[in-house]
Amino acid sequence: MPRHILDFCPATPSGAPLQVAPWPANTNVTAFGGALFAATDVLYGALLSGQLGGGYQVWTKSATIDFRAPGRGRLRCVADIPGPEADAIRERLADHPSTSVVHTAVVSDSCGTTVVEAQHTMFIRRKS
Repeated sequence: MPRHILDFCPATPSGAPLQVAPWPANTNVTAFGGALFAATDVLYGALLSGQLGGGYQVWTKSATIDFRAPGRGRLRCVADIPGPEADAIRERLADHPSTSVVHTAVVSDSCGTTVVEAQHTMFIRRKS
């Protein structure tokens, strides 16, 4: 049975709450950078796949991450894909075998301070 992003974040389909617990913390007792990157990575693929439907493959082709502040306490990752973008991607793929799009995900703390900004280049193609 397919899962939908709404199953994971019913109130905020474009966001995911994160809590810095002892196991993903680094020696400074802040969020481990790999965990922060992983939080930004999963959202775009899930959101874009959900908007495009089952006939497409989506994955992260490349990404950069800018660590701006220590991640402590409750963090939130926000990734937004405008609805019309899925239609534009489908139109591009009607004439091309694949395409790429770039998006930015932001992780912020409970005070609204940006902890991480990550840019992801997503590769998209029709399923064979």
